[in-house]
Amino acid sequence: MDPLNFIDLPSDLVLEIISCLPSRTDILNLALSGKDLFATACAALYAHVQLCTAEQCRRTLSMLYYRPDIARHVQKLQIRFSSVRTAYSADINGIAISRLLRELAPKLDALHTFIWDADEIPHCDSMWFALRMSCPRLRTIGTCYGSVIPDQHSRLLEFKNLRGFSLTLKYGYYTHHADEFQDALPFEGRLWDMLIQSSPNLEELHILGGPFIPDGKSHPLCNARWPLLHSLSLGDIVIDWSGPLSDAGSKRPFITFLEAHRRLRSLRTSRIALSPHLIPSLDTSALSDLTHFAGSLEHLQALAPSHPKITHLTIEEPLVVRDLSPLLVTGVLQSLRCLTELRIAFVFHSSYESGSLVKNLISACPGVTTLEVTCAKRPFFRVAVLANLISALPRLRRLRLTLVPSAKEDSLRECASQIAHMNPRLHLFTLTFIAAWHPLPHTSVSCGLYDESGSYVIRTDEHGHPHSMSCTERRPALRLPFELPSIPIPLTMSRLSFVFTSPSPFPPRERNMKTEHFLIDLHPGKSRRGVLGLVLERSAAGEEVRVLTVLVALSGLALWSFFA
Repeated sequence: MDPLNFIDLPSDLVLEIISCLPSRTDILNLALSGKDLFATACAALYAHVQLCTAEQCRRTLSMLYYRPDIARHVQKLQIRFSSVRTAYSADINGIAISRLLRELAPKLDALHTFIWDADEIPHCDSMWFALRMSCPRLRTIGTCYGSVIPDQHSRLLEFKNLRGFSLTLKYGYYTHHADEFQDALPFEGRLWDMLIQSSPNLEELHILGGPFIPDGKSHPLCNARWPLLHSLSLGDIVIDWSGPLSDAGSKRPFITFLEAHRRLRSLRTSRIALSPHLIPSLDTSALSDLTHFAGSLEHLQALAPSHPKITHLTIEEPLVVRDLSPLLVTGVLQSLRCLTELRIAFVFHSSYESGSLVKNLISACPGVTTLEVTCAKRPFFRVAVLANLISALPRLRRLRLTLVPSAKEDSLRECASQIAHMNPRLHLFTLTFIAAWHPLPHTSVSCGLYDESGSYVIRTDEHGHPHSMSCTERRPALRLPFELPSIPIPLTMSRLSFVFTSPSPFPPRERNMKTEHFLIDLHPGKSRRGVLGLVLERSAAGEEVRVLTVLVALSGLALWSFFA
């Protein structure tokens, strides 16, 4: 096809082609190649928008307000920023951003998911009213509680027919409302009426943290029945106290709740929400479709024998290496034959022979395609050692490694090159260096509390062999004592990750990060082109070409000798 005729294709066909591109960077480069292509690609570029800093929120929301032709393509919008003031009333960013969203709401025609993941609730409560009235497709919302909680007349509690809801308690909630944990909050009844009575078709529910309730009562969640519920996440929220039951053969209310929701495919829980010793009381046919699970090691030990179909596993609590937890987890993982994604964290308090730990972990789950390993408190091992060990995973395509670097560790760029050379089957990986004081598991490294971090995408040639690596590295930069004036950019490239993080006991600090983009040649000084390059290539394809070349040469000699 003539490249000049690409813009003449129908818009739906162009969008179908764009959906096959491997990264959003490629989509952006294609969109910037022409004005007409940009107008068509906006539907893919701005479908999922995640704003991670206050400055990015102000710029992007202002741009969307003045560009309704772009705003109408936004389907998922996530707001995440850190407060710069300790006082709720003095948070200028929160006031400005919530007002911008209130004004922008009438232009978000396609919005169906909105997540507010800041440190405090929106200052402008009428923002929720504007979103509810102006966005008819909005069926999934998320919010957080900080030092200030909504009142009984909040517009947040007026939504109906929700498909998804998330609630996260931030640092300010625990510091300002610690005395209220023993009693239900005044608006809690309206909250559960909205979720149970007004949203009978709820599909996703994520409540990470919550107030304690008086002894002898069960949480309203236990009495809810959502036939379409398939994803449930519960943090440190007390569902029901372990008091005596009225009947000897009866089950705990939350166990009955789990047995009633047979469509659950994803479950995330904590020790407070679900005690591990209650899991064996589940009916053998309960949670038969469960494929995603996140919880403690004790939860997994009780759940794994009856649910071997789990494919995605996250062990929420870091495993202390000085005890027997690493040996126990490898024994449990061996029973999960379908496991394809694993997230696990280790805490080291002293020196430890890490090679056997990683070898046992790899041998227990040889079929994983996504692996996330976090090692805190002390240096685990050098990155080169891990890169060599994980090469035994033939299906591994995505890797995320977070660790405390040793004193003799190579630079971030050199470590990334070692991983790429030893694991050519990887598609992308992330490498993050953290400090020994970094708290786990509560504080996410995405808050900027790391020494340096890099994201890497391995590029391959037409034969599927890696030839280069696209790199994005981030390091904390020094912040100026004043803010420089800037011009809003009419395009913000972000990826939406619909993930609900655990409440943090430490207030996150938004740091100015210095970002660097560059490309690394994985085979420097070996640039060969054409047929000769293919003949000299050290690969299976090159070997086949060399054999074919020898056969053709022998055939030519045979014909020459015959006619001579």
